[in-house]
Parts: sequence; structure tokens; C-alpha cells
Amino acid sequence: MKLFRIWINSYLHPIRILDEIANNKINTGLILSLLRGICLSLFFYLPFYFLNIEPITPAYLQIFDTPKYFLYAAFFWPMFGLLSCIYLSAISYVLFKILQYNPNFDKILNLNGLLSLSIGIVIIIFDWFMVVINYHSNPIVMGVSHIIIADLWSIALSSIFYKKHFAIPTWLTIICILLIRILFIPIAIIFIRT
Repeated sequence: MKLFRIWINSYLHPIRILDEIANNKINTGLILSLLRGICLSLFFYLPFYFLNIEPITPAYLQIFDTPKYFLYAAFFWPMFGLLSCIYLSAISYVLFKILQYNPNFDKILNLNGLLSLSIGIVIIIFDWFMVVINYHSNPIVMGVSHIIIADLWSIALSSIFYKKHFAIPTWLTIICILLIRILFIPIAIIFIRT
């Protein structure tokens, strides 16, 4: 029940919930990230598979070049999302350490887990809206829309969080998030098809 409250309050009281997750155990971020993967599997990938919706992006690995991609994704995405959250959190942590700030990996992981779940659910709803209005088949529109939704939201909340907890200036947070997105794009292109 506590995780549900955290998730709902990430929309209703985002600043207050940022302070709360900063003091939670590391497993909070991991569980939130895993919940996002489970929601994505149950409410996006499995329905897409059963509705015979074809991925609109190409497969870069032979194993994913199959009409059953969405079925496979339903099983590997929760773990992929969890590992991605750890990877992206580690990049932030190392970058801030190199720049001689005093980051805390647990807090970064909790923030990224929360953002993964709260933004991820909104993107699932957005994607279904695009399917309903028959606009999901345009990869440019979908990609740009996801970037606008995820990055602006992520930058805003991360800037507040990093400034308050690690004294990291907003401009550096923006650069960090954009760098992380650039480093994640090759991985996303290989594993994620929509």
C-alpha cells in the first residue's frame, strides 16, 4: 500500500514525495522500476500481442525480428527496465562523483525508480490514446512525444531533487540527463520496439 501511495502522490504532491523517497531504502527505487516493467508488460506488450499489433520500429537483433516480439517483451521488459534503471542511476552517480559532488546512489536510484513508474504509466496511457486515434503507427510522432513527455518531466523533478539533496545546479542536471539519454539510445534502439 505504501508503494501505491508513493506512486499516486508522485502526481498529486511531487515535491513532497521526492523528499520522502530520498530517505527510503534502496529497494524502493528498484521495486518502483520493476512495477513499471510489470505494468508495461500487462497493459501494453501483452495486449499488443493479443491484438496482433505489429511493432512500428525495426528489429536490430535477429531474435526480436518476429511477430511475437510483444509476447517476448512482456517477459523480458520488467528485468530490462530494472537493469536500465540501475545502469542510468550508476551513470549519474559516477558523473556527479567525478565532478566532485557528494551524490548518494540509493537516493538517485529511488528517484529514477519513481520517475520510471510515474512517467511510464503516463506514456502507456498516451500510447493507448494514440492507438485509439490510429496514430500509433508513426514512429517519429511517437518518439518525439515520448521524449517531450519523459524528458521535460524528468528534468524538472530531477533538477529539484539534485539541487536539494546534492547541491547540484540545474544546468548540470539538464546536461547530465541529456547525456544519459544519449548513452541510453543505442541500448533502447537494440532492445525496444514499439
